[in-house]
Amino acid sequence: MRAYIQTNKNGEFYNVNAFVAYEGFMSLGWETVKFYEVKDIKDHHQEDIVVGGIGNVRSRLALLGIERNKEEIDYPHSLSPYFGRRIWTTTIQELFENNQNWNVFVKPKDITKKFAGKVVREYKDFIGLIEEDANTTVWCSEIVDFRTEWRCFIRYGEILDIRPYKGAWDSKLDLDIVNNAINDFADAPAAYGLDFGIDYDGNMKLVEINDGHSLGTYGIAPVNYAKFLTARWSELTGTTDYLRHL
Repeated sequence: MRAYIQTNKNGEFYNVNAFVAYEGFMSLGWETVKFYEVKDIKDHHQEDIVVGGIGNVRSRLALLGIERNKEEIDYPHSLSPYFGRRIWTTTIQELFENNQNWNVFVKPKDITKKFAGKVVREYKDFIGLIEEDANTTVWCSEIVDFRTEWRCFIRYGEILDIRPYKGAWDSKLDLDIVNNAINDFADAPAAYGLDFGIDYDGNMKLVEINDGHSLGTYGIAPVNYAKFLTARWSELTGTTDYLRHL
């Protein structure tokens, strides 16, 4: 098996995620090949995983002729009982024109990472968000001040690992809530990030869901990261996951 892993223009791994993936796949005995741009990959074997940024991974899938569900999974309806706050969709222009709806957190809905999620409270906060020829659809969320946030790495409906990535180290995550959310997310992908946080009143709330094909490591062990990425890649490409039972 082969793993193509993204580098920068100098041939160094483009970030820590790429390096951790390299360590994981090497430990598992896979062939690893560096690439800078997906067009540099000459073979068309769908089972050979591509590890890189969201844009590169999705470009590779398109080059392989694989159609991906275009909808993002940030806030699945089935998990709405875990939101703990109002979350809705609108457009940047509609939000801009209705300042009574400001003081909210916004993030792009249809194009992941089109811009970094941010809080909008005044006119200057819309700089860089409004485009002349486009009206971006966004998620709006009531602002929550999380004391601690965790990323739960979910693989084939089970917790593979949990890593704190923000806030107080001594907060306690309620695993019953995590497992209930996993069970309720019936149409979940094979691998995804389930991010939970605890606010300053001690309430545990779902931060967001992230697709598993280009997810940050946050300290997960290299072999587990390789297993996690392979689960989602195999699902997207319809190929065999040879690491499934490891």
